[in-house]
Amino acid sequence: MTYYSPTPEETITSTSTIDNRWLTVQDKSLLEMYETVTKSADEQQKFAGRIEQEIHRRIAARGATGIPSETFECEVVTTFTYDQATLTPLLEMLNDVELAKCYEPAYTPEPVEVPAKWRIQQLLAVARRRGTEAMEIVERAKVETGRRLKFKRRESP
Repeated sequence: MTYYSPTPEETITSTSTIDNRWLTVQDKSLLEMYETVTKSADEQQKFAGRIEQEIHRRIAARGATGIPSETFECEVVTTFTYDQATLTPLLEMLNDVELAKCYEPAYTPEPVEVPAKWRIQQLLAVARRRGTEAMEIVERAKVETGRRLKFKRRESP
């Protein structure tokens, strides 16, 4: 884990970025302090990871998306992508005006081919207007890509 890396303009003897109190510390002591601090930071990071894992476990056990708190905002945010091939039936279902809004066909500007893709936000709006059948296709194409914890202290009123 690297906490500081000099820029190419800095030299080993440069003190421009070092607080003067460090100039009196012997090399051995400096290295020992660095070892202690990095070990401590690693341990803190592991401990934070275990706590986060427990938060995720409690949220899942409750079938919830967060932990209610007056002091903290704590919720799991799930990110998704859409399997483009699963959306193919929509090519026949949607009319040309709708397709122009939410579908970009493949094209080949030299030297590489750009694959066809759906503009998901626009597709979701079109599918909602279309109704259940279109929305079911979109939902089947939905693939979870990850979960992260959104956590922060609430602002005091």
